[in-house]
Amino acid sequence: MAKLIINIGEEANDGTGDPIRSAMSKTNANFTELYDNIGNLTLLDLSISDGEDGQVLTANGDGTFSFAAAGGGSGGSYANADVDVHLNTSTAADDQILSWTGSDYDWIDAPSGGGSYANADVDAHLNNSSIASGKILGWNGSDYAWVDQAGSGSSYTNANAIAAVTGADLDMGGRKVLFGNVYSALGDLPDAGSYHGMFAHVHGTGKGYFAHSGSWVELANAADVGSGSLPSRTSPSAATASIANGVSTDIDITGFKGYALYTITTSHACWVTIYSDNASRAADNSRGETEDPAPDAGVIAEVITSSGQLKVAIAPGVIGYNLEATPTTTIPVKVRNKNSSAAAITVALEILQLEA
Repeated sequence: MAKLIINIGEEANDGTGDPIRSAMSKTNANFTELYDNIGNLTLLDLSISDGEDGQVLTANGDGTFSFAAAGGGSGGSYANADVDVHLNTSTAADDQILSWTGSDYDWIDAPSGGGSYANADVDAHLNNSSIASGKILGWNGSDYAWVDQAGSGSSYTNANAIAAVTGADLDMGGRKVLFGNVYSALGDLPDAGSYHGMFAHVHGTGKGYFAHSGSWVELANAADVGSGSLPSRTSPSAATASIANGVSTDIDITGFKGYALYTITTSHACWVTIYSDNASRAADNSRGETEDPAPDAGVIAEVITSSGQLKVAIAPGVIGYNLEATPTTTIPVKVRNKNSSAAAITVALEILQLEA
């Protein structure tokens, strides 16, 4: 409830103020509000005299109050004097340090090396009394020692580092050595005789090399030796256009540069001849069916199939290869129709790759 104000009028007995009953009603309401919020008003009778500057009002525990000095652990604020008492500063002497006895604070003399670790302590620990000009700090296994520097220089130079590395075998204790041993061209490689056993990569050729017996020996790439597993046989084929009976035509079958030939299969009866190169095929064009080719005619194999036997096994197997100036995977073939009527003839070879 807000405080109720008694209207006393403009002047005495001018009839503009609150009637007596209304005024006393406001008085009762104000006192009721006061009693309800404060309670027993006897506490307001503090029965104390004024305190001194800096004191604080404290309860005595018996319903009375008094003023007391602030601090001292009796409340108020914790002052510097309280800290001094707690840390027993009255017993401290110059240059002593604060210590804990296990039950209280105590001031003791700083031990040797204690307090703060000074430059002198560092100097003593590193045995600098034995330092001479040009010496470097080392470890002798049990203590610091000042020793002569390798090369007797005032600083460790590149020459010192090179001498230390090349002066003996470098044992990295199982750790890795990372370096780029790459040369742009084969002619950039150093003398193989001077670096026997050296390995290097030539970027221009995409290959690796090692020095042996005064020469750089080329290493094979994975593509040169295959994946390590044996290849499986394949059956490449090619077909002629429709040709009349007794007419010959040339076809090319895509196979391998080198191969083992196991079988020849045709879709119709025909005479099939396989060659090592195009020139040999052209030179053999006029040879008759019953005439054997010359030993150097470039004929790999030839068979005549019939309607009753369209597949012929080559036993033992024959080694075939491409003998062009630049070997290719093309297998040159000549086909002559023996089907009695025109036909488009397919020739399939069962071969095994022998060369990449």
